[in-house]
Amino acid sequence: MATNNTSSSNPRAEKMGDVLDALSSGISKTAANEPNKFEPQILVSEVPAEPARQLLTEIMLADRWVCSVARLQRWRTVGEGPQYLKIVGKVLYRLKDIEAYEEACLIRKVF
Repeated sequence: MATNNTSSSNPRAEKMGDVLDALSSGISKTAANEPNKFEPQILVSEVPAEPARQLLTEIMLADRWVCSVARLQRWRTVGEGPQYLKIVGKVLYRLKDIEAYEEACLIRKVF
């Protein structure tokens, strides 16, 4: 007589299957609630951002305003444009003066 070893005819195998199902569902619930302790984590060292420059050269200002250096030089000659510093023969613009000049040039239309 041949014995049928299918799980439906073997009550012990059915109980073992139920236990395994319960274990696997418990493991998946636990894994969903806890972060994976074995997953590698990328540690990024915090690098401080470069501080904003407080002084701009005429080339930097020309790039900021999308104009030529010659225009800035012409404005200085006729006394127009933002205030500037001349230190050791080098023309420098303070960022706070540039921002104040930009604010003064802001046009607000009133209808």
